[in-house]
Amino acid sequence: MPRIRISLAAALATLVVGVQTAGAETQVFKDMLRPGGVARTQDQKFADGQLCGATANHTFTDVPAFQQCMRGRGWVVDHVVPDPKPTWIDPQTGLECHQAGIADVCVTPHGTVTYTNRHGIPCKRTGALAICTNL
Repeated sequence: MPRIRISLAAALATLVVGVQTAGAETQVFKDMLRPGGVARTQDQKFADGQLCGATANHTFTDVPAFQQCMRGRGWVVDHVVPDPKPTWIDPQTGLECHQAGIADVCVTPHGTVTYTNRHGIPCKRTGALAICTNL
């Protein structure tokens, strides 16, 4: 079951909900009521989030119920932002990898990485160039 987290994008004055699972996303909520033409405060957003089922650490599990409850309180999903794919450095090649379906996809890393190859030799990789030496 997905785990959800609430945080705030202050610049947009919106409520943000992020799913903490593989294929995660962030749902950005916006204030549709705007009483007196002014967006409600962050504290009001978090209070409504808690009334809609969020815990003290801003997590919940029932996304449809949360969205429906927030809609009833004047908050609607403004847009959805996919979370970046988790990446790691392959300890044998120094390449930056991420999971793509049933396979891992590895590309040259951004910047320089230090790693130990499968033969136990320390290596340094910058882009496509890898230098391994035990001297």
